[in-house]
Amino acid sequence: MIERPKWDGRAVVCIASGPSLTAEDCELVRASGHPAVVTNTTFQLCLWADAVYAHDAKWWKRYHEEVKATFKGRRFGSSMLCENYGANPSIGLSWFRQFSNSGVCAISLALGGQAGKIILVGYDAAPGPAGEMHWHGAHPKELSNAESMGRWGRQFELIAKEAAARDVPVVNASRRTALKCFARGELECVL
Repeated sequence: MIERPKWDGRAVVCIASGPSLTAEDCELVRASGHPAVVTNTTFQLCLWADAVYAHDAKWWKRYHEEVKATFKGRRFGSSMLCENYGANPSIGLSWFRQFSNSGVCAISLALGGQAGKIILVGYDAAPGPAGEMHWHGAHPKELSNAESMGRWGRQFELIAKEAAARDVPVVNASRRTALKCFARGELECVL
């Protein structure tokens, strides 16, 4: 049985891979001492984070050796295939609600860990000014590059409702965002 993270009542920062994310944002989070869940390739900016969530088994296949060599936090993925690459499969966990987006799953992980507040960074949910999809540029061609972005809105609305039902405030402190279902705040002020 995979144990839930134990962040009982603490603020947890979820850091996604949106194009507005900067290394400075990640450093502010690290300096705050709050637990952090990163998505996908954002682990490279946040080797100190408590957990990484990557939904896609193809991502785990591509990055598992680098994650294993550099990242000391817990590792989660969506399916049993991710287990082949050293990630705990989140499917079927009683304390976790599965979605098909790593950013939404990171929020679900924070809720499952009993976070008292969730702060979002890098949750743009829209291309950047030059059409870029991630802070790190495009994924290698064998991986998805946010082609499903048009379906994300509904998933974020569902997790926002779940957080509200649990009385857990979620603040989106991303520099830019298309998401309307979370309160907004500046990162320096909400940490």
